[in-house]
Amino acid sequence: MNNSEQQTFTGIATARGYAIGPVFIYRDAGETPVPEYVVAPARVDEEMMRLSRARLEATRDLEGLIAVLKERTGREDVKVFECHLMLLQDDMLRQETDAYIRKERLNAEAAVRKTVNRARAQFARMNDPYFRERVRDLDDVERRLQKALAGFSSDSKIELKEPAIVVADDLTPSETIQLPRDLVLGFALNKGSATSHVALLARSLAIPSVCGLGDVTARVKPGETLLLDGTNGAVTLNPTAEARAQFEDLIARQRALVRETGKSRPAGSLRDDAGVSIQANVQRGADIDALRKFGARGVGLYRSEYLWLDREREPTEEEQFEAYSSVIAQVKNLDPGASTTIRMLDIGGDKLVKGISAKEANPFLGNRSTRYLLGHPGVHRAQLRAVLRASAYGPTKIMYPMISCIEEMRAALRAVESVKRELDAAHIPYDAHAPIGAMIEVPSAALIADELAGLCDFFSLGTNDLIQYTLAADRGNESVAYLYQPFHPAVTKLVGHTLAAARRHGIPVSVCGESASDPVVGVFWVALGAQMLSMSATYIPPIARVLGQLTRADLSEYAKIPESLPEGSTGTEIAEACHEWLAHRVTDFEDALL
Repeated sequence: MNNSEQQTFTGIATARGYAIGPVFIYRDAGETPVPEYVVAPARVDEEMMRLSRARLEATRDLEGLIAVLKERTGREDVKVFECHLMLLQDDMLRQETDAYIRKERLNAEAAVRKTVNRARAQFARMNDPYFRERVRDLDDVERRLQKALAGFSSDSKIELKEPAIVVADDLTPSETIQLPRDLVLGFALNKGSATSHVALLARSLAIPSVCGLGDVTARVKPGETLLLDGTNGAVTLNPTAEARAQFEDLIARQRALVRETGKSRPAGSLRDDAGVSIQANVQRGADIDALRKFGARGVGLYRSEYLWLDREREPTEEEQFEAYSSVIAQVKNLDPGASTTIRMLDIGGDKLVKGISAKEANPFLGNRSTRYLLGHPGVHRAQLRAVLRASAYGPTKIMYPMISCIEEMRAALRAVESVKRELDAAHIPYDAHAPIGAMIEVPSAALIADELAGLCDFFSLGTNDLIQYTLAADRGNESVAYLYQPFHPAVTKLVGHTLAAARRHGIPVSVCGESASDPVVGVFWVALGAQMLSMSATYIPPIARVLGQLTRADLSEYAKIPESLPEGSTGTEIAEACHEWLAHRVTDFEDALL
């Protein structure tokens, strides 16, 4: 094929949106060759001194970078490099590297590489994609050490002079954070995943991103025009005039959709009533002010586990309090009555945190989430104290994940009451009426929803795990991906059962799983009775547009589509019928899928 002809490459959609721009290829100029040789016995102490000086230089570089970032950017970026500093100062990693030099008489460069390779292999074997991605943190720390040992500068800046789409094999956190953000139109990477630092940054800044493109760096040239589709995971090189015009139209429609969201009526409003509240899923470091642009009316899911995942120790009560109170105080200004729902620590099983959790044979069915908290009362108490203290700064809800039985919910509530008594005794202010709720993520919880509703102030449907556990299908496993169906009759029956139980007990239900952001599925949950949807902020405008064109009567009709189909209809057939129904009711429905 002629290189000037239009070519399209597919990868993983990691941050939705569209971009057109010239290619800027970033090649890692800092991949330092790592020599390996045996050090003479008389020079071992000298080699140790070389390593000590390199560690000191890398530490100073990181501390300087952290100080600068605290002045100009968010806590999310700072935490990445605080994690790198902890890795650099980790006693076990240091002792292992020192031993290679003293006992095996390896040179410092080879000793560092050998230590990092062993740690890298441990991370890569973990089931959790988040921890597999932490290999990039190890790579970044090693690069700093190797460059210091070689006498080079630790930081290589990406010299962007005009707006462009950054094309690279992959980007480390250090490289990502030094990007001139106002000039980055999008990311197109050979490697990476939805949990990489680039993907997280791209989503938080609404920068389109496609990862996992294989060898895109070898197929493009600097300055060539690229169309980047972060919604569907594709990039098009050397587009025809017609393809470019169509793409420019997509961009214009998407921008118009964002501008329209929440202007005349709040996001989630129906044509004939207030509809539902659409809120955002966030973690520490999120730009809360930016949520307003997309129409978020609160935070329906604050992922507290991110306070643990980037550090080698449990965060203190004060560190947690600082994080929670900051986001709560900001969120209350988003919308009248805007609240923040804090999900209690969702960790355990294969989400390992040094010093507080252990590897298990079957992590997805193991000691995770609320089970972990109940088994570690010290961790549980510290988090509850921090959350309750923070509740004095604005409307706050407390949500327990992975509840599977009545005993767990009762134990969690006893812990809450115990901490409240502590705070009362110490005259520490908090919201004594902060709602306490359960996430319905496993079939057992859905089936005993009536009993749980009698204990809870609200439910939140975590459809990612509910679908996975109901259908015994890992959504990350391509060989069984066809089974991961939100409209599967077993799933919709469990959701319907949960919503009916909540109605009987007069408690609200939200949906914070990934399916909430899909207009076809999210509207169906609303039609069944969900009062709130929570999703990544950039996904709010499309579903808000769809809901804004429907009436309550429309939703009643929409909810009956599955039962109107022939008996035995599959999840796929129900999804197709729902898509077709919306396409006939909603003007420019396909725009909602942008």
